[in-house]
Amino acid sequence: MQQWFGNKPTTTQKATKSKYEKALLLAEHNVLNADEIVLKVIEAEFDKKSGKEVDGVLVLTNDRFLFIGEHEHQAFHYNEISNIDIATDGKDKDEWTLTLYLGSYRQAFDDIKKNEDAQEFFDILEHKILNPDKEILTTVTHDFDYFLHADCLNELRENDVKITPFLMKQDDMGFSKNGNRLLKEKHPNALLVVEGHYREEKDKKGQFIVVDKLVYLYEYDNEQRRANQLFAWPFSHFNGMTVDHFAIKSEIVGEKGKLVLNDSGKEFVAILSKAGVSFKNKGRKWYQKILGFRSGKWWKSSIASLAYLFILLTAIGMVSGEDSGEAEVPDAEQAEVAVTNAEAEQEEAKEKEAARLAEEKRKEEEAARLAEEQRKQEEAEAARLAEEKRKQEEAARLAEEKRKQEEAARLAEEQRKQEEAARLAEEQRKQEEAARLAEAQRKQKEADDQAAGSQSEQGAAGASVHYKNCTAVRGAGAAPIHVGEPGYAKHLDRDGDGIACDQ
Repeated sequence: MQQWFGNKPTTTQKATKSKYEKALLLAEHNVLNADEIVLKVIEAEFDKKSGKEVDGVLVLTNDRFLFIGEHEHQAFHYNEISNIDIATDGKDKDEWTLTLYLGSYRQAFDDIKKNEDAQEFFDILEHKILNPDKEILTTVTHDFDYFLHADCLNELRENDVKITPFLMKQDDMGFSKNGNRLLKEKHPNALLVVEGHYREEKDKKGQFIVVDKLVYLYEYDNEQRRANQLFAWPFSHFNGMTVDHFAIKSEIVGEKGKLVLNDSGKEFVAILSKAGVSFKNKGRKWYQKILGFRSGKWWKSSIASLAYLFILLTAIGMVSGEDSGEAEVPDAEQAEVAVTNAEAEQEEAKEKEAARLAEEKRKEEEAARLAEEQRKQEEAEAARLAEEKRKQEEAARLAEEKRKQEEAARLAEEQRKQEEAARLAEEQRKQEEAARLAEAQRKQKEADDQAAGSQSEQGAAGASVHYKNCTAVRGAGAAPIHVGEPGYAKHLDRDGDGIACDQ
């Protein structure tokens, strides 16, 4: 029946659902089209031309206006309705009558209770008559598990989707539920969403703690319908912190401040502990966890004791007053009803306990999954760091090898240059030696030519001087002897430079 009344029906809508459930179940198959979406349902009475009144419901869909009764129904497309008239019922001032103008034909419905559901019905009807193709979001089509936060509203406006005023009112469930729904939408896999605050603010309102893959702290603004992230900590951030559990709230204290959870503190610690986080527990006696006894100040304890005593005496007085009255003996039917109710409550309690245990198991499995993911991430990070270190060492090794190769190449190049310089020097020396020899030969030739020319002039004088060796020349004091001088002979000039006995 959720398609007819949504997932947050009002008390009036629940009563209508109970009364017409059978007719609506039949209408799902016989009246509604496959692609038709119900926008609103209210109870009304249909006045037939015969004067007969038929009880049923008025239904607005994305395409039509419907009346559905136990045995009959009517349907009108919005473009068939030229106008409507809404007036107070003459028989009952707490009821409305609705008249549809269908060209020259009119159709009236009455016994419409004056309440917010009916007002939303009229708002939708007026909108669809004027804008039959324009989408509208109502208390039936909206999923109240999701909050109409600022971003969602902006998106709806951009898509030209109208929102009924009653939906806006119903969707505002108060600060805590609004913030909780918004953050669950941001973190669909969150293990815990709880109100609290961080650091040293006293009774700070507007902050939420979210436990997901990280622990987040958000500040929620209910007027703006927005949540801003303040901090995001890895689970390991809470390692070694001190946990102080009170009757309701819990404090997680570290060096930089404390994280205060308004409730679910033990659940928070359990989730992080399963992920490998270790905490230090601050021991307190049971009475030190009670409001008024936590600080240990005598005057606060005295005031708290008087307050609790007054509450206890008031409760005793109320119980005594009820007991002093005349007890009524229930009849068999009342007793049976009481037993049935007790059994139903017991069954409901069992179902709730089973659901709670299932939820705890789910959270434990989720915490284990997160712990495993964190372990894998840490292993992957360690492997990544090891690989980076190996690459750095490999790069350093290659760089050292390259440096050595470059140094060897440089030394080889220097040696080559030195050898080349030596070779060039040797070639130059040989060239200079050859030039010197050539010059000596040239001079020797000139000297020979001169000797030959002057031989005739020197005649017998030159021919008469003869030395056996340079010792004789030196003994005669004639050394050295140049070409053309008396006593010069080639056997005395061993190096052929034209100077005999010069060494």
